[in-house]
Amino acid sequence: LFAVVAVVLGQRWDAQAVKLQAEARELRAKARPAAAAASAPISVQQWQASLPPSSDRQQRLADLLELSIRLDLNGARTEHRLSTGEGLERLRVTMPVTGSYGQVRRFIAAALAHDPALSLDAVKLRRVSPMAADVDAELQWSLHGRAAQ
Repeated sequence: LFAVVAVVLGQRWDAQAVKLQAEARELRAKARPAAAAASAPISVQQWQASLPPSSDRQQRLADLLELSIRLDLNGARTEHRLSTGEGLERLRVTMPVTGSYGQVRRFIAAALAHDPALSLDAVKLRRVSPMAADVDAELQWSLHGRAAQ
């Protein structure tokens, strides 16, 4: 009886593996043109022109903070520092949050996916006790943009 069950399950797994391999080939085929386009060199001027303008800074910061609230991360206060130079600006945001490890990971992934000109510069994780479900995270972000002319 166990042998029959093992054979049936083995056939199902083989069929699922074939299906997943076909999906993987399809995704790789779709990713090749995008990877080739992404690897094409661009000039500094093109890169700088692709950055959001400084007028979007407050909305981008609000989006980042709202995302942490929507993902139910408890945050204390955030600190901001703006630096500008050579037509670029960088808003450094230090954001302490508390939540589960999964929540912190989802927040980081969602924030980076939402704003392509956002970078995560540092992460510090701390668990109050080994049995605690939540982690205290200090996230240091940079919102990159074009400085006002």
